[in-house]
Amino acid sequence: DANPTRLKINRNAPVPLTVAITMPVGYPASAPPIFKVEGKLEEIYVEAIEELLNTQASYMPGMECIVTVLQALDDLDLSTLDLGEPGRCRSIFKVEVVNNSPQFTKSLKQAANGRPCVWFYRTIQCQNNAKFSFAVDPLRAVYVICDAPDKKSAVEFMKAIRTDGDMDCDMLGKPGRIQMTVVEEFEMAPRASGVPDGFSSTEYRTQEDLDGLMDPYMAAVAAVGAK
Repeated sequence: DANPTRLKINRNAPVPLTVAITMPVGYPASAPPIFKVEGKLEEIYVEAIEELLNTQASYMPGMECIVTVLQALDDLDLSTLDLGEPGRCRSIFKVEVVNNSPQFTKSLKQAANGRPCVWFYRTIQCQNNAKFSFAVDPLRAVYVICDAPDKKSAVEFMKAIRTDGDMDCDMLGKPGRIQMTVVEEFEMAPRASGVPDGFSSTEYRTQEDLDGLMDPYMAAVAAVGAK
């Protein structure tokens, strides 16, 4: 490589591949080198090997670590790599207003049916507001995130959300469907962090709060092909 801060090393173990290494200025430095894998391996293996190498490098700041890090490949058995969980799908949707949060919570939990599900919400102060005279602990700008083990399960979840006629109550206190907008639906990267197991919710107060809660779950971070 003509760039003095980069080099490529060909390896035959655990399989034929090339490791491209980008060194920080002044290497060895406090920042570790970055390892990228090139070859005919499936992407899922490439990502796992890259994480292995870069994790090893992170343990040796300020040290000449390239040779030591590459030694991790010498006896590597691909079958021992943590490949994550391929095939998982994530659904994210928004509900502008929830009139009856206890009913919504009950129905959402039933729709999730054991799938990991988390939702973020803002409260509505409705004292002496005739518009919410039948409301029970109303909420606004509710974002729901649910992970499913596969696409079929994700489709079943969203169908339950769209067709449940008792998901919330209308302005007169009668059962009704929610008015929801799909934010994102995507297949998750095998090693992407999932929604915590169970069913939980968190209140947010500012857009900054919401971004901090949502960003780790969005497709830009968690979808197949995201970097």
